[in-house]
Amino acid sequence: MVENLAGRIYARVYRSSGRRDLHEFVRAAIVRSRGRVIWESSHTRSPFYFAVRTDRGENLGLLIYPVRLTRVVTNGRPVDEHHAQVKFGADRTWKTEVHPVAFDVAGVDTTLFLGINAEEEKFVGLDPTLWNPMPLGVSFYAYERDFISMGESGWHAYEVDTRGGARNGARTPEGFESRVAFTSERFLDFARFERRATDLRLDAALRVKLAERFRSTSFADETVGSTHPLERQFGLSAPRILDLIAERRMLATAVKGGVAEAHLQTLFEADPAVVSVKRRTDDRSADFDVTMASGVTYVVECKNVSPTRLADGTVQVETQRTRNSRDDPTGRLYSFDTFDVVAACLFSVTGEWEFRFALSSSLTAHAKYPGFLATKQDVDIRWVVTVQALEAMSRPIA
Repeated sequence: MVENLAGRIYARVYRSSGRRDLHEFVRAAIVRSRGRVIWESSHTRSPFYFAVRTDRGENLGLLIYPVRLTRVVTNGRPVDEHHAQVKFGADRTWKTEVHPVAFDVAGVDTTLFLGINAEEEKFVGLDPTLWNPMPLGVSFYAYERDFISMGESGWHAYEVDTRGGARNGARTPEGFESRVAFTSERFLDFARFERRATDLRLDAALRVKLAERFRSTSFADETVGSTHPLERQFGLSAPRILDLIAERRMLATAVKGGVAEAHLQTLFEADPAVVSVKRRTDDRSADFDVTMASGVTYVVECKNVSPTRLADGTVQVETQRTRNSRDDPTGRLYSFDTFDVVAACLFSVTGEWEFRFALSSSLTAHAKYPGFLATKQDVDIRWVVTVQALEAMSRPIA
């Protein structure tokens, strides 16, 4: 059944009954978490849609799949168990039709997949990408101990075993998925978390890492934009400044390097294998000091790949400085010991803020100047998807 929802059509909409209390609880949670409902869909349709304006001036579109969570003591089951069964649409269609979870291709709206106990005023947030398409009729569980762990922060991030069984396979290659238990006062913080996790396409481990950081309300507040000092300094709004960057190619090129570094820092901060990330501020040095859980520290340089592939499809990245030295022919070159790792941002060729990593020691040397890197490097089998994978490559053979 295809219906217009919030003036747009991108989600399969189900007629629903008995969800008024869930709808009202979600609405109340938005208000409790310092939001104002601008528009809302009816409780007789699922998913719910809420257009929200926050006290920080954010505009949020929330597409919410509400699954009732109840605590009923059952023989043979844990006494602190909360049970939910994913049910949308007619029972007869559960196995005969595909029921996708909808995501806004424009990235404007955020999809939330929630277990909701309106009676006890508790939420548990699931990873919507792992429940797409929805396995209707399948149950999931939360436990009172997880809600107790929320403590005064009203937030608890944890992992759930999803290795699968006889009826259903594992939803993740890691064998676990992320969950967040939270109170109504943290509802919009969960929406902000989900928006960031979805935008970054984080896997289960990285979602848990990011969710743990959101436990701190101060970190959650930092993710909310306010008037930037540059807006005050330039006397222009952020959209106007962005328009100027878009209109001037040289500005856009300069900013893209900083944007890649910001995405890389976010990736490092969400990586459970990384315990510390420090940004360097000297333009002539590398970009980051990254300390791994193993204790190894890498000096990392971030570079954007060339938007033009070679004839055979090879992607290349420049490994030289942007400014030249008038008297030194090697002034733009990097020596092999300038940094340990190069992080190549693939956005220019893939349109995604993804990275490949290589040890400097494995890269091609300059043909004319020994001890320096060649100015262009092929992004080939020497490059790996995570910085953690480099540890095995750099570890000496016993």
